[in-house]
Amino acid sequence: MTLLAPILAITAVQAAATAAAWLLRTREDALKRQLPYIVALAIGVLLATALLHLMPEAISALGNGRPVWTALGASMIGLFALERIFFVFTGAGAEPEVAEPTRPHHPHGVHSTRPLNLILASMLHSLVDGAAVAVAFLTSPRIGWLTALAIALHEIPHRMGDFALLVHLKIPLNRALRLAALAGLPSLLGLAAVLLLGEHSTTLVAWLLPISAGSFLYIATVNLLPELQSECKLPRVLLQLACLSTGVLLVVLAGNGG
Repeated sequence: MTLLAPILAITAVQAAATAAAWLLRTREDALKRQLPYIVALAIGVLLATALLHLMPEAISALGNGRPVWTALGASMIGLFALERIFFVFTGAGAEPEVAEPTRPHHPHGVHSTRPLNLILASMLHSLVDGAAVAVAFLTSPRIGWLTALAIALHEIPHRMGDFALLVHLKIPLNRALRLAALAGLPSLLGLAAVLLLGEHSTTLVAWLLPISAGSFLYIATVNLLPELQSECKLPRVLLQLACLSTGVLLVVLAGNGG
């Protein structure tokens, strides 16, 4: 596998997320109205990528035994534990909330969160994202690009959330953008670590597949789904469901094309 593809993929994800944060500077109201639908699309892509691609590849490489499913569950529990411990020490959640279209953006912890804590939490997720992209590309380019798409769709709205919260905390616009961009840099470290590991142990990398699937399932079900549950207007709920289904369909069609 060429190193260019995963490096290009993760760079594109981070560039898109940072660009979206910068657009929020002048088009905040319009973008916030669209964020719930972007999140719904992301949920569909994340769930489908984990269940229809990463887990089947893991089972194909490692067998359909209890250890594979244990790795899946352990990764979800591990991410939950890591986020809760991080929150206890810093007061910052690892995933900023997406604001509802009808009210200002006030994520949990807005009064106690310091900018450094917010950025450290985002850097932690970026590290995991970079590793997930690398694992996927080591499996196949098709799954690699699907994984990059899944990460982009959840990273973009949450990078926008980072930026909005930094501005709310009275950080100057240019500095807030630099901090938001800094949050994405560890993704390259995660990418490099897994790529170096992959050169020495294919089996060890295969065990990262259920772990990546578990991280996707955790992000989709724990971090993102609750953000859609406050909507009470039927047309918007139906549109969110349509976006979620579209995300699943995109992954299914991409898989059939491969």
